[in-house]
Amino acid sequence: MKSTLQKAYSTIFTFLLLLCIGCDTEQQATVLNWNTASNTNRNPKGDARRLEIPRLDTKNIFNCYKTTYQGEETVTFSIEYDSEKRHSKWVAYTFDNATSQKHWNRGNWDDTSWRGDPFQPDPLLPEEVRIGNDEHRKDRYDRGHLCASEDRVYSQDANEHTFYYSNISPQLSEFNQRGFWYDLEEKVRDWGKNQAMRDTLYVVKGGTIRDGEFYDSRGEHGTIVKNLNKMNGIVVPAHYFMAFVCRKSNSFYGIAFYLDHTDHQKGNLSDYAITIDELEEKTGIDFFCNFPDKVEEAIESKCTPSLWGF
Repeated sequence: MKSTLQKAYSTIFTFLLLLCIGCDTEQQATVLNWNTASNTNRNPKGDARRLEIPRLDTKNIFNCYKTTYQGEETVTFSIEYDSEKRHSKWVAYTFDNATSQKHWNRGNWDDTSWRGDPFQPDPLLPEEVRIGNDEHRKDRYDRGHLCASEDRVYSQDANEHTFYYSNISPQLSEFNQRGFWYDLEEKVRDWGKNQAMRDTLYVVKGGTIRDGEFYDSRGEHGTIVKNLNKMNGIVVPAHYFMAFVCRKSNSFYGIAFYLDHTDHQKGNLSDYAITIDELEEKTGIDFFCNFPDKVEEAIESKCTPSLWGF
């Protein structure tokens, strides 16, 4: 049993930790978090310890995409890539006062050598596991962004990263361009640009690619594929998800969404809001594992849509 003095020291330490995380730089917050999260990523790459990164599966490829923006190294997004499925398990990134700016217009790709079609294989992945244009031909799916292109318009280089096929997932057009995925992407941008709402918005997005949770892009949509060897196309997630944590000073709160990949959605977007704990059960992904334990427990166990404008 702790003495009164030990309890006092513990209380003071916890207060100072939260104060530093709320007010210090991202890098310093990550270092503090590395020392206080019991299930944090032990990956030797420092980028794996960033607060938005879920717990890594060591059999997959982890990449962090960076640019130089306003003279500083800036992270566009990070991915965990499943080489067997040739699809990212998730994409994670943040909005802050720098990355929420707009200094690049996606229409400007029309004036480049890509002539408006900047989609390209990911040069940071081994060539044998990359996806390219050929895999996306002859199917009825959009080349849907996980990290939305419009979410990374603070620089041309950052926007280019969003067109790597590692950030692309086959999506039904109605879902991608007019459905709940589109609606939620609009919400994300509103939150990300709202400095009164956030100091930092942490975002994780993806689609289900575990066995029995995806379709074959060349097959009949709605028929789950359980064996990769029987596919003649590429993996199409049966569900898509997003998880968020908003940090404002010393306050943290979270919310998650789990959407069926369909062009016939019903109800309101807020009907699909769940806790991050519930999303972890549905996906098997341990989100926000790098946060201090008590902060992680608090943000993942509650879902209050009204805090997010619903």
